[in-house]
Amino acid sequence: MKRSAKWLRVFSLVIYTGFATVLLWSCSSASHEGKIVAVELIGEPDMYEGARLVLIDPDNTGKEHKVLSQEFHSACSPTVNHEGRYLSFQGKQNENDPWQIWVMDLKKGKTERVTELGEDCLHPAALPDGSLIFSREASVKGQKVYDLWRCALDGSELRRITFDPSINLYTSVLKEGRVLYTSSTQYPDHTSPVWMVMRPDGTKSELYFKGGTQFYPDSDGSESDQGYIYFTGNNGQLARVSHKRPLHSLENLSDQLAGSFSSVVARDNECLVSYQPADVELFGLYQYDPESAKLPVLLYQGDKHLTDPVVIASMPERPRILPSAVDPLNATALLMSQDINHSQQPVHPGITGDTLADRIRVSTLDSELGIVEVKDDGSFYLKLDADIPFRIESLNEQGEIIRGPSDWFYLRPNERRACVGCHADPELAPKNFQPMAVKEDPVVLSAKMKEISQ
Repeated sequence: MKRSAKWLRVFSLVIYTGFATVLLWSCSSASHEGKIVAVELIGEPDMYEGARLVLIDPDNTGKEHKVLSQEFHSACSPTVNHEGRYLSFQGKQNENDPWQIWVMDLKKGKTERVTELGEDCLHPAALPDGSLIFSREASVKGQKVYDLWRCALDGSELRRITFDPSINLYTSVLKEGRVLYTSSTQYPDHTSPVWMVMRPDGTKSELYFKGGTQFYPDSDGSESDQGYIYFTGNNGQLARVSHKRPLHSLENLSDQLAGSFSSVVARDNECLVSYQPADVELFGLYQYDPESAKLPVLLYQGDKHLTDPVVIASMPERPRILPSAVDPLNATALLMSQDINHSQQPVHPGITGDTLADRIRVSTLDSELGIVEVKDDGSFYLKLDADIPFRIESLNEQGEIIRGPSDWFYLRPNERRACVGCHADPELAPKNFQPMAVKEDPVVLSAKMKEISQ
C-alpha cells in the first residue's frame, strides 16, 4: 500500500508539472498577442545604425517598452508572418557586419540567423508557405542595385527571383498571394521608385502604381480589409490607393495634416502610424482614422523616434499560396505582344518616316539580341533566355525608333508572358482574337547562343 501511495504521489506530481508546463507554454505563446513591435532609433529618422526592436503593450502605454534585440548592434524592418508567431527582421550583431536576415520564434523566444551572405540583406517579408523574401545588395554596370531573393526560414533553398538592374525594396505580401515591392531603375539612368507586383516566384512582374519625381512610394504597402493599400511617400505623406485600380485611385491623406508620417499599418478600420506632429520633436505611434480625417491620436511616445510598427497577431485568413510555373530545367521563356503600335505613349518627336512601327529591336545589358519584323497585325512572338534582363524598341521601316526603349523586362524559366502592346494601359484587357504571330513558331533570340557563336 505504501509503495502504491508513493507511485500515486509521483504520478500526480508528473501530471501536475506537465499541466503547469503546458499552461506556462500556452501563456508564453499568447503573451505577445496584440502587442506592437516597433523600431527605436538612436539618431535621426531613417538612420538605422544602432536601431533597436522594442515591444510595446498598447493596453498599458504607461509601462516602459521592452527591448527585443539586446544582442544586436542594430535591428530594424520587423515583419510578422500570418500566424503571428515568427518575427523576421534585418539585423547586425556588430557595427561593421553586413545587414542579414534573422527570425525570432515568439513562441519559443529563440532567435536564429536566416542568411549568412557577404552583402547587405534588407526588408524581409513572410510568405504564406513559410518562406521569406528579401532584398540583397548587388552591382550592375558599376551601379548598386538590390535584387529580390527567396529562402526557407533556415536559409536553405536560397534563390534569386528578380533580374532587372534596379533597387528593389520594401516587399509586402497581398492577400491574393502576390508580392508588392518598390523598384527604381539604376541603369542606364536612375528613375524614381514605382510599385511593382509579381508572383512569389518572380513571374508576371508588372507595374502596380507610379507616382512621379515629386511623389513616390517610400515604404512597404499595408493592405486593409476595405481593399486599400496604405503607404508613406518620400516627403512624409500618408497615402493610399484602391487595390482594384491602383494606377488611377491615389489619395493623399495628409494634405490637411501638419506633420510627417514615416510608416503605416492598416488594421481593422483604422491605421497604426508612425507620426510626428508639426509641434513635436519625435516620431511616436498614433492611431489614425482615414475616414474621419481628424488628427491622429497618440498611442505611445518614447524618448526616441519610433517607427515601422507591426502588430503581433494572426491574420483572420492566410494569404493565398500561388502555384509556380517556373521550371529550372527549361532555360527559356516565351513573350508575345498583340500589337506594338497599340500604346498610350506618343511616338518620338522628329520622326521623318513612317509613324507606325513594323519591327522591334531587343537588347540586353550588354548587346543587341536582334531585330525582328512583326506581323501585319503588329504582333510578335519570341523565345528568350530566362533570367536575363532585356528592353524593346519599336522601329519603322527606315530604322527610326518610334517608341522606347521600354522598361527592363525579365522572364523566369518556362514563363509565358503576353502583353497588349508597347506601353499600353496595364489595366487594359487584350482583344479576343488570335494574333498572327502565335500561328507560327516563336522567333528565337538567345544571348547565350550569341556568345557561343562569337
